[in-house]
Amino acid sequence: MSYIPSQDQVMGQLRILIPALATVATALGVSNTAAGSYEQMAMALIAPIAYFITLIWGLIADSRHSIMLAASKPVVPGAPVPQIVLPKQEAALADKLPDNVTVAK
Repeated sequence: MSYIPSQDQVMGQLRILIPALATVATALGVSNTAAGSYEQMAMALIAPIAYFITLIWGLIADSRHSIMLAASKPVVPGAPVPQIVLPKQEAALADKLPDNVTVAK
């Protein structure tokens, strides 16, 4: 068992940590009375913007195309390339992916 996280696990954790850190920054920034109005406005918007960005990031990362693209790559360098067969309904997706992703006949 490897204790080194995969790239997908790291990206998933980042999608969780970014809004959490932005929330802390917002709380610290809004409580700072020395900042001007623009700085307070920017600090108040950090968390909502971070949630929106991670929402878009999650939608892209969890799309069918992204999942199939990751699955079509070898697990480790030198390992055999997996052969993936998609149903006929996903022919358009298979055309956008590498040659080892085909459509059932």
